[in-house]
Amino acid sequence: MDTVLVGGFVFLVAAGAIFLAIDKVGKSEMRDRKKRLLTYALLGGLIVLTIGIFHWHRAVWLAERGIG
Repeated sequence: MDTVLVGGFVFLVAAGAIFLAIDKVGKSEMRDRKKRLLTYALLGGLIVLTIGIFHWHRAVWLAERGIG
């Protein structure tokens, strides 16, 4: 399985969706503090997703080579 291709695609789709959501939050009528916290949460989710993709890629790469 090409984990780089799949992981990259998942990252790009998720990043696009998250940035669209951040744009909608920025244009909403919410209080500024709530907007800021929601934006931080969305960016934090993107960071967690990125770490998960790297972890998955590493696990598959090590398993394919019989390391670890």
